[in-house]
Amino acid sequence: MLTEIVDPRTFLLVANLLGMFCALVLWVQARSFPDDINGLGDWALAVVLIGSASGLASMRGIFADVFSIVVASTALLLGQYLLIVGLQRYAGQEPRWRPALDGIGAVVILIVWLTYGSHSYQGRIFIMSLAHMGLFSIGAVLAWRAKPTGIGSRFLTAFFVLGVLVAVWRLTTLTVAVDQSDEIFDRNLIQQVYLGMFSLGVLGLSVGFILLTNERLRAELEFMATRDPMTGALNRRAFFAQAEVEWARSMRARRPLATIASDIDFFKKVNDTYGHHVGDLVIKDFTSRAAQMLRLPDVLARFGGEEFVILLPDTGLAEARKVAERIRGEIEIHRNKELPAYTVSIGLSVAQGEAGQAADIEALIAEADAALYRAKQGGRNRVEA
Repeated sequence: MLTEIVDPRTFLLVANLLGMFCALVLWVQARSFPDDINGLGDWALAVVLIGSASGLASMRGIFADVFSIVVASTALLLGQYLLIVGLQRYAGQEPRWRPALDGIGAVVILIVWLTYGSHSYQGRIFIMSLAHMGLFSIGAVLAWRAKPTGIGSRFLTAFFVLGVLVAVWRLTTLTVAVDQSDEIFDRNLIQQVYLGMFSLGVLGLSVGFILLTNERLRAELEFMATRDPMTGALNRRAFFAQAEVEWARSMRARRPLATIASDIDFFKKVNDTYGHHVGDLVIKDFTSRAAQMLRLPDVLARFGGEEFVILLPDTGLAEARKVAERIRGEIEIHRNKELPAYTVSIGLSVAQGEAGQAADIEALIAEADAALYRAKQGGRNRVEA
């Protein structure tokens, strides 16, 4: 039978080895990932502590109880709390150490008393199970809320929930007879399953956090590949990829598609007078305020320098002119008092999906550029179609 073949000490040693291996992987990731993806170092230390707790517990009967019980329990609780700290830092939150450490200290004091005072093995199981339930429940909530919401978040949540269920199950089976002469190394099926799930949990939690951080890294790389780093607007490549889709839809449905080309007036003068830092702030200011004038389907892209292009799906000439005038008026009238006053010139063009219109999206943008040139020639701070 399984209970006669598998030594519980083996489960704990496996958990120790898995913990150290997973900690190494997490540490390598922490060294190679961007600085804004936090929590990997805390998670690596957490897995080291949990693995060390397993190793110490496996030495029951070889090491003194102060190491194999008290120190092991303390390392386990601290490791589980660091899992929560890692998730908090991953989410950009600052962990609150004092209440949690006070609670862990109180649990450790109880463990000491139950070990040397009342000599209650079942009491230790009861206290540790309650602690596991509380810590893993908090971890499950944080993992469920972690962004991006994907396989990593749900996988991690599932293993935290599994940890809660195992602790609940261990608590409900507390009345099952325990061999007090050998305590943790009793060979009943409940103890075997409990230790087996503990070993699996170390691996599952580590894999879950690795998946979560890799999904965040992939999202950041995708953002960097499609966005202008200074303004957050789409770059040229991402704009044309989306514009081609909108163009095809517009031509197929014979729906209007408008394009706005805009340019900050006398931008070189702003740079020469106030410096490039202020010039960058002006560009960011225009991006933010122009974006507020747009609908969700509209596409704003920075084509370079102070030049921006806006795509307006399902928008005819009259509506596009209103949008352009709103943007021009917003920039001219409601100026940011911390920045020098500036204006924009705007050109727009519209395709109706009919013969004689622009041949493709690049031709449509070229027409908007031509209208922008006329706006500049006409005195700037104006809209030409």
